[in-house]
Amino acid sequence: MTRRRIAAGAVALALVAAGCAGVSPPARIRVPEGARTVERHILYESTTWRGDVRVVRPVIVTRNATLTVLPGTRVFFDLPDPRPGERRDPWIRILGTLVALGTEEQPILFTSVPLRNNELDNMVDLDRAKEAHFRYCTFERGPWGVHAHETPVEFERCTFRGNYGGLRFQGGRVVVRRCRFEGNRIGIRCLNASPVIEENEFLDNLTAVFFRQGVRGAVVRRNNFASREYDIKLGEAQTEDVEARENWWRAAARGRLSEVIFDGADSQGVGRVVVDPVLPQPWGRPGKGR
Repeated sequence: MTRRRIAAGAVALALVAAGCAGVSPPARIRVPEGARTVERHILYESTTWRGDVRVVRPVIVTRNATLTVLPGTRVFFDLPDPRPGERRDPWIRILGTLVALGTEEQPILFTSVPLRNNELDNMVDLDRAKEAHFRYCTFERGPWGVHAHETPVEFERCTFRGNYGGLRFQGGRVVVRRCRFEGNRIGIRCLNASPVIEENEFLDNLTAVFFRQGVRGAVVRRNNFASREYDIKLGEAQTEDVEARENWWRAAARGRLSEVIFDGADSQGVGRVVVDPVLPQPWGRPGKGR
């Protein structure tokens, strides 16, 4: 990697840490007084969350259970930091089914009370779960918003902002459509998968999409990319090419598209990102190409 890119990465990371508006987010936010604290931490039967919910220790949804989060629900993760050497459990571990379908008028919020921008924890962990559905959900102030492992999952019109990472996954059928990733260190990271990533907004992330390895047949189209360092980055073990045609790239509008893509042009043995043809203006925002 060139010195220019190393320096750009350091500056970009500092900007992300400071927040998109240039102001550091508060170290801690207030939990509403009327919030209900989750009492049962291992859910053996179907459970519904509504209103303001406070989570103070990891929750497990067992294989035969379904956790339903109703529209307008706000989940406040108020877990203590693990002590040195202590096991780091997912904040919500799903083995069964998760249904979190908000609406435009009543979105669902998942937020961390203490600011937790680390790469070690997951707000929601889908561990070979049956299935999961997210719509109009916001994940903020956290480590990773969602970690999916060999789980069919769909995200529609969700927002991931101000986290270490938005979404990471391995295997499974993953569809990410019309979502917004803003001010994260990494928007999406995946391996050994064939995801559908379309009609999303990637704004001011350090890296928008990182294909680590084993990604084949990915659908990456009609997205708007405007990252601080990389729009698409391929890992050293990602030998397959990635089709990313018909996307809008802020860097392309400025004549700098090659600078925001890391692929075989930068490292021998890595696949290439195929971008042509590019969209001349942002998808879904006619006339706002710059």
